[in-house]
Amino acid sequence: MNTKAFQESFLAQLDGPLNMTRLLDYLPEVYFYCKDTKSRFVTVNRTFLRNVTADREEDVIGKTDYDFFPTDLAEQYIAEDGRVMRERVPIPNQACLVPDRHGALKWYLSSKTPLFDTTGEVIGIAGVMRDYAKASDVLQPYREMQQVVDHVFQAYDKRIDVPGLARMAHLSISQFDRRFKQLFGLTPQQFILRVRIHAACRAVTSTGRSI
Repeated sequence: MNTKAFQESFLAQLDGPLNMTRLLDYLPEVYFYCKDTKSRFVTVNRTFLRNVTADREEDVIGKTDYDFFPTDLAEQYIAEDGRVMRERVPIPNQACLVPDRHGALKWYLSSKTPLFDTTGEVIGIAGVMRDYAKASDVLQPYREMQQVVDHVFQAYDKRIDVPGLARMAHLSISQFDRRFKQLFGLTPQQFILRVRIHAACRAVTSTGRSI
C-alpha cells in the first residue's frame, strides 16, 4: 500500500480542516490554537476560550496575544511564533509562563509547529499548551523545580536569594543555575524578575494603587 497516497486520499474527503480539531474541545487539559503569519488567531478550542474569558470563538478570531495578555508576555509569544515560521520547524515542549483567567501566572508546556499550504509556503502556526501541574510524565523533569517555582510565586514580594533556592532544589548554586535555565529558558534571577513585573502590572491595572 502507498501509505502517503492512502492518507492524502482520505484527508482530501474532509469538508474542512477544522473537523478533526473539534475533537480538542473534549480535552480540557489541552489549550489549542492556530494563527496566521501575523500571529492572528484563526481557531482555538474551548479550553483556550475559557482561559482568556471569551464566550465565543468569534471573540478571539483575528485578534493577537496583545489583546489578551500583558505586553511583555505577548511579545515573547509572538517572537516565538516568528521563529517557528522562519525556521520552518516545530518547537516542542517549551516551558512558558501564561496568565490564567484570574491573571495569575502559571507554567505551561508549549509546543508549536509551522503550517504549510499546498505549495509549501508557511501560512501560520498551530500550537498546544498543557498545564504544568496537570500534564503527566513528559513534565517530570520540571517537577524537580516545583518547590522552587511555588516559592517564588508565593514570596515574590519578599527577598529571594538564589542560594536559598538552590538549597531548596538540593543542588549547588552553579548546578541549580544551569538546570533551571536548561528547563525554563530563563536564569533564576530572570524568572523572579518576570514574576515581580507581572505582579506589578496586575496591581496597576486591577487596583487603584499608583506606580
